Amino acid sequence: MHNRSLFFVSCFILILSSACVTGDQHTAVKSELNAEIKQADEQIENLTAKLKSAETSKNKCLNDLKARQAQNAQLKNINLQLSKNLESLTTDLNKKKSVIKLQGKVIQLLDDTKKTIETSLKDQIASQDVEVIEMEDKLKVIFIDKILFNSGKVDINEQGKSLLIVIADSISGHENQNVVVEGHTDNVPISAGSKKKFPSNWELSTARAAAVVRFIQEEGGVPPERLSVRGYSFYRPVASNRTEEGRTQNRRIEITLGPQEK
Repeated sequence: MHNRSLFFVSCFILILSSACVTGDQHTAVKSELNAEIKQADEQIENLTAKLKSAETSKNKCLNDLKARQAQNAQLKNINLQLSKNLESLTTDLNKKKSVIKLQGKVIQLLDDTKKTIETSLKDQIASQDVEVIEMEDKLKVIFIDKILFNSGKVDINEQGKSLLIVIADSISGHENQNVVVEGHTDNVPISAGSKKKFPSNWELSTARAAAVVRFIQEEGGVPPERLSVRGYSFYRPVASNRTEEGRTQNRRIEITLGPQEK
């Protein structure tokens, strides 16, 4: 702005020095120059204002761009997380489908096993020496001890062997089934004659369960990795030990069939 003003002033001085002008002419030229200078200053101010407005707009656009870039990065992160969540949910869904499918197979096997056992042991079930109980994805077969063992013994009798062969045959081909054998007694103390071999009902209940497992493995051909033994003594009764009938029910072997634990 000042450079242009100086230019007009210089021109004015040059004109004065190179020619003689009248007072009126001098005033007219001066007025014209002042008007030009004013117009130039106004144009400069207008351009400066426009430049400032353009800078403001530029900064606003840059800020908007940064905000959009940050928003875009956030959306990308959200989309990535959603993709991971979807992948995880899909994996879980497929696992659940596999579990449900396996459970369906296990339940069908248990149903088939239950029918086989009930058909083969119908006389013993009718006389209440054997009981078959279905529980969700498990099947429990309960034997009153007298049909498997003679009194105070842990060796399986001949009747018991024929009954356990039926159980073994019905489960030997079912690779997805575990077999848990539990021994239970009443609360009558071990007799003096047996106390040396079985100090308490703990040893007796466990020994009878182990005998059943060993027979199912050796004679029934069930792989040992599918078998396990538990002895509960008289601490899990199903009836009162105050009566002979209750004690008879409590002296039992329970064989539970269920899916293998992964």
